[in-house]
Amino acid sequence: MTTQLTERSATRPVREESRSKSIPMNASRTPAMSSFRVTSDVNLSQAEREAVGAGENVVSCARYFPFSTPDTELFWAKAYDGERLAAIAPVVRLRKRKATDMLRAPVRKWLGPIIGPLARKTTLLVDTAFMAYDAGSPFISAPGVDRPAVKRAISAFLKSQKKVDTVWISEPPAEAEWAATEKYHQFLTLPMVRIVTENCTKLDDFLATLSRNRRRNFRRERDTFTKAGARIEMWQGVIRENPTLHRQVMSLLGSSEVNTKFSVPYNDVLTNPDAIAAQWQIVLTAHLGDQVVGFMSCLQDGKRLMQCHGGLDYKISHEILAYHNLISRAIEHAIELGCDALTLGPFTNETKKRAGGKMQPIVSSLWNRMPGDAFFAKKVFSKNFEVYRGELGAPTYAVDEED
Repeated sequence: MTTQLTERSATRPVREESRSKSIPMNASRTPAMSSFRVTSDVNLSQAEREAVGAGENVVSCARYFPFSTPDTELFWAKAYDGERLAAIAPVVRLRKRKATDMLRAPVRKWLGPIIGPLARKTTLLVDTAFMAYDAGSPFISAPGVDRPAVKRAISAFLKSQKKVDTVWISEPPAEAEWAATEKYHQFLTLPMVRIVTENCTKLDDFLATLSRNRRRNFRRERDTFTKAGARIEMWQGVIRENPTLHRQVMSLLGSSEVNTKFSVPYNDVLTNPDAIAAQWQIVLTAHLGDQVVGFMSCLQDGKRLMQCHGGLDYKISHEILAYHNLISRAIEHAIELGCDALTLGPFTNETKKRAGGKMQPIVSSLWNRMPGDAFFAKKVFSKNFEVYRGELGAPTYAVDEED
């Protein structure tokens, strides 16, 4: 039939005005074909990591994949240009979660019982939570690849998945512009925190970059910790090789989960004891006598020291300023390693800011399959997410040097 249509059109005269009208009409209805082929996979080889220039935080991310659960499934979206791997992105499939779980507590309290049981959605989440909360884009591409084009291809692949209601992508503003034309609702969420240690050869060099108030607070926090008889210890290696440390880390993670106001939908994998045990980390622990009252675990990715996890004993740690001193020691260690920055993940507490943290804005792009869901998400849900920080164009976070 295609041949007949082609032959018939070849013999039939075509008026110029008809041709000129039909071309733009057809172009508007037919989406451009992507040159990328996208697949999903749970494995990522060393050769594939090297092809896209992935760092140690991607190596760390891959160690979580074997610990996926029926509710939280991790996989890689892989985009190919011919046979060449062009880009990868880590994806978390959150199956049939109550849409109200991510809302602020007061809203969740009254809205949850009304629509929560009915609003169970399956979401594909693309962000850097399993990549040590990198402040960059979760899309990692090979040199020379058209990044907006490959993101659109991966986005289309994710939207095409069966039984998926929502796609949520988090990126820096400059990286998120492509999604504005792809039917995503965009808004600002918690910024990432970065402490700059570039050109510092000792802690005093870093302190010289802070305001006088910040330097005074920094020293007072260290004095409070020292006068209490507390200390910081450091250990590095695969955590399972230190069973005592592993138990301490898991206990403190449990304490932090109970005390946080943020709902983390993928914590069943992110803080899975076996997944934590599989990680190679630099672990800083705060001790008061024989008790461990706080920890930070980090990895080094090039010129960055990146915090992966943290936890506190909330009964004691605040009195001796344990978290302040864990960050202080991490800054010092970043300088010792010759790193340009210490990254602290999302801005979930003021201590990160007081330590000299600089805020890096993050844009979340939210797509809903059903128009009704999209309308409700835009008008009600997004503005009441615990992580919501404003619409695009709103003022972004800055460090107040005098607080």
